[in-house]
Amino acid sequence: MADKRTLPYAPPGIAPRLRESSRTTTGGKAFDTRIGAFVLGMNETGLTAARCLGREGISVKGFDIGARRAGFRSRFCRASAVCPDPLEQPDDLVRFLRRQASDESRKVVLLPTSDLFFLFLSRHRAQLADKFLMSLPAEEVAEGVVNKRRLYELAAANDTPFPQSYFPGTYDEAVAVKDSLRYPAFIKPYWGHQWRRHFGGLHKGFKVQTPDEFLARYREVLASGHLALVQSYVTSPDDNLFSVSLYVSQAGEGLGAFPRRQVRQYPPNSGTVTLAVSERNPKLAAVATHFCQSIGYRGIAGLEFKRDREDDQYKLLDFNPRLMLSDGLTAYCGINLPLMQYLDLTGQRPEPLQDAVEGATWLESIADFHAFKQYHERGELGFKDWLKSMGRARVFALFAWDDPLPFLVARRFGLSYGRIVEYAIKDFLHGKSPRSS
Repeated sequence: MADKRTLPYAPPGIAPRLRESSRTTTGGKAFDTRIGAFVLGMNETGLTAARCLGREGISVKGFDIGARRAGFRSRFCRASAVCPDPLEQPDDLVRFLRRQASDESRKVVLLPTSDLFFLFLSRHRAQLADKFLMSLPAEEVAEGVVNKRRLYELAAANDTPFPQSYFPGTYDEAVAVKDSLRYPAFIKPYWGHQWRRHFGGLHKGFKVQTPDEFLARYREVLASGHLALVQSYVTSPDDNLFSVSLYVSQAGEGLGAFPRRQVRQYPPNSGTVTLAVSERNPKLAAVATHFCQSIGYRGIAGLEFKRDREDDQYKLLDFNPRLMLSDGLTAYCGINLPLMQYLDLTGQRPEPLQDAVEGATWLESIADFHAFKQYHERGELGFKDWLKSMGRARVFALFAWDDPLPFLVARRFGLSYGRIVEYAIKDFLHGKSPRSS
């Protein structure tokens, strides 16, 4: 049952006023907001960061390598600009950020919202430290959590379960492990951000059903030049996917851990979350916090797990050294991770928060429609059941009552939803009987 406590900001239909003072309060505690913040990456995740800080009266500037990012439309982003590419033009980006901060009287809080920007900050921290406040772990830890092979090695060293994994570097090594895998298996990259640039933005890897299919796919991966691993697939249903968002302070204290169930994703079984529900899970929160503290991690993190029905263990799948796509739900339920980082970096001790609202639902509507089509065609989700699950959503990847423009522009003032109506009409005309989920 959902917790009826007061939510951290106004519910739908009530737009909170921007505070004009240099001091504001949250939960009765005053803090200083005179230091500005730069958000690197202004897609949906960056939009969440801008809203989380801007709603508290903090001045936010946003930067991204693309001009058509949703966060650039936010009323909580005071200024924005296209910036150099952190992968291909890192030195130019260092100079760009230093210029942007040149008129600031104090150091600026710098918050990355993608793996690429996170790695850039870690690798160039010495060149930025005199102008910016950054929440970063040691460089070897930063590299380790983004590199999938190193991530699983860290998990093994710190008693955190993960799926059976192998790391073949050649075709012959792939042949040697093919019969040791439990199928289906999943091929995934060491470096996700580089992989997505090559194979496509939503592409997380290849699911393979047999040893022969594994070898054929792995030959393709080797030809691409990208390092990859293969692991036995955790075959539990998609609603056994979970994630935990948390913040570890500069002193190593876990200040907030927010678990949620990732009900649907696109593509199904191996994609990005499209529907998530907050869920109390102290055991999983403890596993995620313990892992972060054991490896010496600092800052915002999002860990993804799947519960394996074979042994009833939560298996670590991925680590995001930044906000996750559905972290608007985290803030809605009472744990404002960007604000925690801001307070920690500016010497204003944030208070630990663990008891979040339960049963709140987050939705990425268009991606969830594409996910639904695949679930529906496989007979796993009926149209009415899908609409009912969407109707329970209270937090959205793009839409917010107090900040509607990012949604309106990205969704072409509602025209994007014509595809859903068209699909429903075709479904009806073809006489399909919606199946229950």
